[in-house]
Order: sequence, then structure tokens, then C-alpha cells
Amino acid sequence: MYEYKFVRVPFKRKLKDPMDASFERVKEIITEEAKNGWRLKQVVVPANEKTGVYGAFCYEVIFEKEIV
Repeated sequence: MYEYKFVRVPFKRKLKDPMDASFERVKEIITEEAKNGWRLKQVVVPANEKTGVYGAFCYEVIFEKEIV
């Protein structure tokens, strides 16, 4: 059996290229969580239910860990 952890990383809109700064944060989080025993499962950009994919506002980083 596995447990899952979801970490939301909002896009940083104030910077010149917000995707680069936000994705750098995603990489930092992946490294931090790996040190705590979490395994990266997937990174997704969820669509905004009202505006669709173009209204996306974050990365959702999904981790898993086996329950022993």
C-alpha cells in the first residue's frame, strides 16, 4: 500500500519568465522530499475548471511513499 503527498507550486507572475522560476522551485521541492523518503510520481499542470488549460496557475507535484 502507498500513501501520496500533493504539493502545489503557484506560478510566479511577477518575474520576467514566471515558468522558469516556478519550475526551479519544483526541482527544489523534489530534491527536498526525496531526502525525506518520498518518490516523485508525477508533475502536472492542472487545468482551471472555469477557463481551461490556459487558465492554469500552478504545478501540482505528486509524491508517493510505501507504507510499511
